[in-house]
Amino acid sequence: LGVNSANPQVVYVASHNGLLQRSEDGKWYWMGKQRADYMGFTADPNNPNRFYSSGHPPTGGNLGFQMSDSQGEDWKQISMPGVDFHALAIAPSNSATFYGYPASRAEGLHVSTDGGKTWKRSRMEGLGDHPFNLVVDPQNADQVYAVTQSGLYESHDHGERWTLLPTTQNEPIVGLALQKEGDKTIMYGFRASQASTGIYRSLDDGKTWEKWSDGTDGLILYLAISPQNSQVFYAVNQDNAIFQSQDGGKTWKVLS
Repeated sequence: LGVNSANPQVVYVASHNGLLQRSEDGKWYWMGKQRADYMGFTADPNNPNRFYSSGHPPTGGNLGFQMSDSQGEDWKQISMPGVDFHALAIAPSNSATFYGYPASRAEGLHVSTDGGKTWKRSRMEGLGDHPFNLVVDPQNADQVYAVTQSGLYESHDHGERWTLLPTTQNEPIVGLALQKEGDKTIMYGFRASQASTGIYRSLDDGKTWEKWSDGTDGLILYLAISPQNSQVFYAVNQDNAIFQSQDGGKTWKVLS
């Protein structure tokens, strides 16, 4: 799930059968010639034409780490041939820094600081579960969060050492998005709580969470916030329903 960095009304959804775009007129379009299974996908927050992805081509095998400078029309493999990143994230404050967690042909969390040309495996000390999503702090490229089934983990040193946020252990944060506000980072996430599910917000680095809204349906797997307009949020649930908020995540509507 990604938002166009120049137009907050344009959103991208990476699927098992290719890349979809919802345009400003509300219509959905397939993008590019490649109908690949994009298990890992991220849109560059500083370049509206540039995407990064990983996954499986329709002919089989793995895509490695690839880049498009044409909004997914054409792709070029940059590195990691044969590798399949299931979680892939770019640092908003430094678009040369990437984090990737592969499902095959490589093990462990990998970090790149040169635009994905080379990768180094981190120690992952303290990371007690496999991440299915990675989110980088918008102000600090060294700080990354791992969304797992057993809770939300945080690292301040490029993924070398990890700490479990105790408030997320029994009621995991599933979807996660981070937003810069002044010199602070605000965290938004979907809390899988038996008592009260919904979108929650944290103003203190995940130590405490407050209920923010419950206007979405189902289990929200991914959240995304427009890099250009902090009021525009997107969310997708386990049934592939896409939701949009234009008031900072307080109220939501389903996108057709």
